Amino acid sequence: MRAPQRNQEWLLTLLPAFPLILLVMRLWYASRQDTQTLLLLVQYVSPLGLLSTVLLTLVWVLPAVVLAARVLGPLYRLSTGRPTWVTLAADRMPDWVVAVVVGVGLLGWQLRFLPTLLMLTLAAGGLAVRERRPLDRTRIRAICLVLPVVAGVLGLFVLRTAIAQALHQGDLSTLVLLAAPPALAPLLTGPVPARAAPLVVQSLSWALAVLLPLVAGVVVLRSPILPLTAVELSPEPDGKAEPDGEAKPDGETKPDGKMGLEKEPNRVVIGYLITTDDKLVTILERSGAVRFVSNDRLVSRVLCPEPGAVPRTTVHLYEWNVERSVLSWVAPEPMPAPPDSRCEGRPIPPPRPRGETPPPD
Repeated sequence: MRAPQRNQEWLLTLLPAFPLILLVMRLWYASRQDTQTLLLLVQYVSPLGLLSTVLLTLVWVLPAVVLAARVLGPLYRLSTGRPTWVTLAADRMPDWVVAVVVGVGLLGWQLRFLPTLLMLTLAAGGLAVRERRPLDRTRIRAICLVLPVVAGVLGLFVLRTAIAQALHQGDLSTLVLLAAPPALAPLLTGPVPARAAPLVVQSLSWALAVLLPLVAGVVVLRSPILPLTAVELSPEPDGKAEPDGEAKPDGETKPDGKMGLEKEPNRVVIGYLITTDDKLVTILERSGAVRFVSNDRLVSRVLCPEPGAVPRTTVHLYEWNVERSVLSWVAPEPMPAPPDSRCEGRPIPPPRPRGETPPPD
């Protein structure tokens, strides 16, 4: 029995609008709610860079949406015998799409979420067999009972060292994510009581419909869209004021007794590079301020590494941290490079004259 075709064009129009809203919100967030800065970013930020941020987010959102629909839709129809909007969404997803998103999830999801991916895949396969071949008892028993039990036992066996580490460290969230899905997989391949089905399916469906866009929005808002750079600037020419102070008149004595004619040290500005031309370099500082720097003052420029996320857990499986995905584990690591003082806000120290000994520590 298929769900009736209802007028849901309004929902289809929202699907392409959601990524566009995320992109605009990302620029608005980067501009610190300043309209002029927002317009400047819209003019110079590459659409391909914004699109890559959304695509990286879809790597983990899309498998969750597709598998949740393919589980909740058949579960509701098998339990109640009636269709709902979730079953309509599940009916419009072909099997090859499910296979593709499972592969995407294997590559893009973190290790601690792979047991959940296994549980959802087994549940979707078992419910599909119950719907399409309700009289084939042998196939139903093999796919809905034997396969989940065997996969759950093998999963717990493979993850036993990581589960033991999480238990020893008291990491409850990691322990649940690693141990619970393989144990619950055999229970999700069949219908639930008819009275409980509407509450279970509708509550989970609306919870995912609300939480997934919020989580995706938070991820996109925190993703970098411009390269983080550090530029070393020479002092302002005589008679011009620095942005954070007034220029010293000729011959004026500083508080430390030095004359104002002494050369000021170079300064380092750290921020996100918006654009550059033959006259100016435009930088968005971390504080949200936009700085226009003349190329005449530009001494050097370096690309700074984005501060990586600090792992929340040390649980690992064969030296594979549970917060890393298969793709990040297989891909080559970035080349190690010594820390650059400019990325810490300090200019490059001038070279010592030949024969001069370094100062004692």
